Amino acid sequence: MSNLVTALVEAAERHPLRLAVQDGDSALTYAELDEFSARAAGGLLAHGVRPGDRVGLRLPYVPAFAVLYFGALRAGAVVVPYPRTWPLAVVRPRGDAGGARLAFSTPAAPTGRERGTGDTTLVPVGPDFLQQMAFWPQFAGVADRADHDPAVVVRTGATGDAEDAVLGHGALREAARTTRMLINEATADDIQGSAPVLSAIGRTYGPHAVVVTGACLPVDEGRTAPSSRAPAEREDGTAKPRTVRANRPARFP
Repeated sequence: MSNLVTALVEAAERHPLRLAVQDGDSALTYAELDEFSARAAGGLLAHGVRPGDRVGLRLPYVPAFAVLYFGALRAGAVVVPYPRTWPLAVVRPRGDAGGARLAFSTPAAPTGRERGTGDTTLVPVGPDFLQQMAFWPQFAGVADRADHDPAVVVRTGATGDAEDAVLGHGALREAARTTRMLINEATADDIQGSAPVLSAIGRTYGPHAVVVTGACLPVDEGRTAPSSRAPAEREDGTAKPRTVRANRPARFP
């Protein structure tokens, strides 16, 4: 099976208690990320999303982004990440090549021009979104996808008018494997980064690469340097493994 989420399921089986996503003082283990992604997939399928449908993410880089990212892929959908600076009018029209059946966005009142635009369903994502997902149905399986099937659609440009870049499951999986060759799983504790799969850097150091590597991805969007809370040593006195940083690009490609 070529679906990228297979790597998450396998990682959760190998080391369920290892941290996968961290945001300040809160964190998700691999087992929790696996479960949340299964609930995200179940919720999407219950709302009529089918393999090949596009799911938009207009969110800051928070745990909900990672959960929905893997959840959409798990259901066989195609992830369309949007910069938060883009207006909702760019996100909503499904007639557009980049339009999505569902789009998750931070709560914001649409402008008069955006209200009622397109047939994309907007789902607000607030601070308690993950708690609400505890009531979503769970899809424990993983949709079968071929290497050439699209996984992520990157919309380039400042307003969404530029061409789309379609990244397949096979290409992203190979990029993630390359990352694993460069980063020893035993020596890389976390990969600090942002803007996954929105650039060449993101394509290599996106959430899928972190999962394949078995590392932890800090998703504190405002952090540009290693947290001062991170201990230099483990509790047993051994040195803390090194951190690999994948910085946000200065601009979208």
